[in-house]
Amino acid sequence: MPSKENTGKIELIQQESGKVFVRLGAVSFFAFLFFHIDFLAIASSILLGAFWASSILAKQAISGVQLEVSARQPRTHCEESMRAKLVLINKNRFLPIFYPVISVREAKSLRIQVFQHQGIVPPRKSVSLDIDPCLHSRGLQKLEAFAPRSRFPFSLHLAIANRNAYSEEVIVWPIPVSIDFAYLFQHPPRLVMTDTGEKQLATDSIEAVRVRDYHAGDPKTRINWKLSAKLDKLTVIDPRDEVRERYELHLSSSQELWPSSLVFERMLRLVTAVVQEFQLRKIIRSFTIDGKTYPLGTKRQTAQFFDALALLEASKEKASYPSRSRRNSLWILPAPYSQIKLSTLQEINTREEAAL
Repeated sequence: MPSKENTGKIELIQQESGKVFVRLGAVSFFAFLFFHIDFLAIASSILLGAFWASSILAKQAISGVQLEVSARQPRTHCEESMRAKLVLINKNRFLPIFYPVISVREAKSLRIQVFQHQGIVPPRKSVSLDIDPCLHSRGLQKLEAFAPRSRFPFSLHLAIANRNAYSEEVIVWPIPVSIDFAYLFQHPPRLVMTDTGEKQLATDSIEAVRVRDYHAGDPKTRINWKLSAKLDKLTVIDPRDEVRERYELHLSSSQELWPSSLVFERMLRLVTAVVQEFQLRKIIRSFTIDGKTYPLGTKRQTAQFFDALALLEASKEKASYPSRSRRNSLWILPAPYSQIKLSTLQEINTREEAAL
């Protein structure tokens, strides 16, 4: 449930049209004192009275607004639009709120998005807006709606209410970034798919499930050029009797490997891209973070893994590796130019022995 809003004072900002009213009213008043023309007194009274009344009405109208904001999805990716709902409630007994504008941001963030209701909120009524804000930081985050404002009436004053409301917490996953999968797959350890039995005959029928897009690292011999020409994209036909290796990935959050927050955040985004690619290829079994294993067989298990990745913080403990590992276990390690690489336990031990 969204939290209750905080209430505060009302700020009035004089608009350019308001300044024009004041200037014309002042000129009319002094002209009346000099020329003693009744019309000038009437004009001055109307202009200055409208300006004064506008300030009172604007302040009273916006003082009756209340905000509620809620997220319509429990998870989202960094820097991607999410579905949310913004409710504006007019508590005034008589005054409407014209075209209110509300600012929305990630709580305590400096990046602000602005949403406007293209209409009037009648007295004692409420309106709801479907909004699509972005969250820019991974982890548990909240949406904050604040600073409702309106230029009612006559656009002479901008009335801003010092109020805000918060949504429930949303888990923000790291956004995947581009990575050279061809380099990652073709350097040790090589991630290959082994074929068993007889090779596919050219006359064999092709099931739709065996037709897929070409991915970096696939053998060029798998490309069906005729089908690729028809579909206007590189297309691969998997052999009917193919057996795919499934890997277990391991990650240590030690600051020894990821010394700065920028490097750590970059690593999480690269890991997100790698896991998504492995799942697309159906070559991943599980992912272990600091000794805790997350199976990746179902959508629910995948969501639990990305939740853990979103909440992960760098550890001050020293990176450690087991003396023995299971087959097809790969460790994620830092690589030059803010990249990552995959290494087997044997390669890690060989490198540490060489360092000693």
